[in-house]
Amino acid sequence: MKLTKYKNVYFAGIGGIGVSALARLFFHRGIKVSGSDIVGSSIIKDLEEMGIKINLQQEEKNITPEIDLFIYSPACSFDNKEMIKAQALKIPTFSYPQFLGELSKQYHTIAISGTHGKSTTTAMTGLIFVEANLDPTVIVGSQVDTFDHNLKVGQSDYLIVEACEYRGHMLELSPKFIALTNLELDHLDYYKDIVDIKEHFSRFIEKTKIVALNIDNDHLASLARRVDITFGINNQLALIQARNITIQNNQQFFDCYIAGDLQGTVSLQIPGLFNVYNTLASIAIAHYYNIGFDKMQNALAAYHGCWRRFEIVGNFKKALIISDYAHHPTAVQATIKAAREFYPDKRIVVAFQPHQQNRTKTLRQQFISSFQGADLVILSEVYEVDGRNDEQTISAQELIPDIIRKSKIDQQNIFYAADLIETKVLLLQNIKPNDLVLIMGAGNIDNIARSLIKDE
Repeated sequence: MKLTKYKNVYFAGIGGIGVSALARLFFHRGIKVSGSDIVGSSIIKDLEEMGIKINLQQEEKNITPEIDLFIYSPACSFDNKEMIKAQALKIPTFSYPQFLGELSKQYHTIAISGTHGKSTTTAMTGLIFVEANLDPTVIVGSQVDTFDHNLKVGQSDYLIVEACEYRGHMLELSPKFIALTNLELDHLDYYKDIVDIKEHFSRFIEKTKIVALNIDNDHLASLARRVDITFGINNQLALIQARNITIQNNQQFFDCYIAGDLQGTVSLQIPGLFNVYNTLASIAIAHYYNIGFDKMQNALAAYHGCWRRFEIVGNFKKALIISDYAHHPTAVQATIKAAREFYPDKRIVVAFQPHQQNRTKTLRQQFISSFQGADLVILSEVYEVDGRNDEQTISAQELIPDIIRKSKIDQQNIFYAADLIETKVLLLQNIKPNDLVLIMGAGNIDNIARSLIKDE
C-alpha cells in the first residue's frame, strides 16, 4: 500500500497525536489532506496553519466521493456519522492502528512499545539514527523540536514508530525489530489482568526474530528469549547496562557497558531513573543496527526532552513550570522523584488530573501512594476520555483521605479542584517564588501550564 496511490485523504479525529502525524506524512507527500475533530487544540491550530482544512463538527456532509481514503482515531465511536458515510460510499476505511500496520509493511519498521517511556525512547532513537545519517521516518506520540512536531519525514527505508499497547494496537504492526521499555498493569478496561497483558506482548514479540527488552522488569524478563538483546541497571546478566549513575547540575550521567565492556559515559539533560532505562532501550536499538557509540553519545547529550515529557514550559512569578504526561501511578511517583533529584532545593507543587475513570478506580491503591515527595498537591477532577465509556464512576476527591495517609501529605497541603478553572485558581493562590510546579496528566491539564506562562 503506497501512500502515493491516494489523492484525497480524510482523517476523523485529526487532533490526536498519532492521527495528526499520519496527516502530516500524507501532506508532505503532496496528497490532499482534510479532517475533523470535536474540539480545537494546539495540534489542530498547527495543522490549519499548514493549510489543512479541519471541521470541528463531524457531519455526513464532510465526506464526499472525491475522498479515496478515510482514517479514523480509535476514539471515534462506530456510530460516527463521517465513518458511516465513508463506508456507505465504499471509501477504504482504516483505524489509525490499522493503517499504521499497513504502513509498517512498506518500511523496515522499528517498533517501540511498553507501558511507559515509548515517546521518549522513540524520540531518542530517531535522533540517534539522524546523527548516524540513516535518515529515518519517525512517528512519535509527542512533539520533538527538531522534527516536524510529531513526525520526521526521512528518505531511507527505516520507520521508527511508537507502538501503542492500548487494546492490543501494537499487534497491527509488522516490525522488523521491537524494543520494549517495561510492562505493568494498565488499560484494565481492555486487558483482564497482567497475565492477559503478557499474553498480548508475547504475541507481539513473536512477530520478530529478535527483541530488545528491559530485563530489570520481571514481566518482560519472563518473556525474554535466548536471542533477545537485554538491557538494565540492576541485573548483571543484561547485555547493555548502566552503571555509576550520578546527578550534577540538572544533568545525569552513567557509564554504559555492553557485554561487560565500558563503552563510555552518557550524559542526559532529562531526569529520572526511568529515563536512564529509556536511554538504554535506544542504545540497544542503535547497537543492533551497528551505530557507533560516539553517535549515540552526541544525540543523547543534545536531547533535552519532548512535549509534555518533563517539559520546562517557562517561569511564572519566579516559579518553574513543568508539564508532564504522567497518568499512571508509577509514572506519577517516578516524575516527582525525578523532580526532587534534579531540583533538591525547590518546593514541589503538584497539580494532577487523573486520566479515565477505569484507570483511576482499578489502580486506586497505587495512586494513593504515588504522591510521596510532593510538598503540596492539587487533585483535579478525573478527565473523561472520549471513546472510552466507563460504567464505573469515581471522583478524584474520594482519593484525598487515603493520599494524606499513604503519601504522607499534610491535610492543609492537599486540595481538590472540581475542574481546571478551580485548579488554576488554587495554583495562583499557592505558588511561591522558587517553587517547582509539576503539572501532570494525559488530559487537558497541560492547558494550565501554557496559560500560566502566557499570563506572566
